[in-house]
Amino acid sequence: MVLDLDIVLAPLALTPKQFTVGDTIRVTASFLYTVGADTSVTVQAGPYHYIAGILDRIGASFGKTTVDLPKATTPTDKQFTIDFKLSGIDAGTYGLLVEIPGTDFNVKQDDVLVISGAPGIMDMITTMLPLMLIFMMMGMIMPMLQGAFGQTEGKEGGK
Repeated sequence: MVLDLDIVLAPLALTPKQFTVGDTIRVTASFLYTVGADTSVTVQAGPYHYIAGILDRIGASFGKTTVDLPKATTPTDKQFTIDFKLSGIDAGTYGLLVEIPGTDFNVKQDDVLVISGAPGIMDMITTMLPLMLIFMMMGMIMPMLQGAFGQTEGKEGGK
C-alpha cells in the first residue's frame, strides 16, 4: 500500500532568542496533510549550523515525537509539539531545523537560537593563547640569559 503524504509547513518566521546550555526548548508547529489511511510519522527538531558549507545537525540536542495522522482526503491541519534539551552544544548562534527523517521534508531557519553558558573550544583556545605564548618566550629566553651570566651546565660556580 502506498501512502500519499503531502506535508506543507509554512516558512518559519522566528526572531532570534537567547538560550543557555541545559535549557529545554519546546517547538510547536502545524502543517497540512492528506493521507489515504491512518498512519503516523516521526518528526524531529533541533539546532543546526553549517560546517564547510554542509548542514550539521547537533545530534545530542535533537528531539523527536510521533505524530498520528488520521485518514484525510482533504488537506487537514495537524499541530504537534517537540521538546529538545540543549546539550552537547557550544555557545554560539544556531539555526532551527524541523524535519521528518527519511523524507525530503524539512523546514529550517538560520540564526534563531543564540546559545550562551558553555564556552566553545575556540573560546578556550583564545583564552589560553596569551599564557602559552609567555611560556614559549620564557623557554627561548632562559637559555640565553643563563649563557649571558656565565652559567654553564656541568660546572660548579663556573670553575
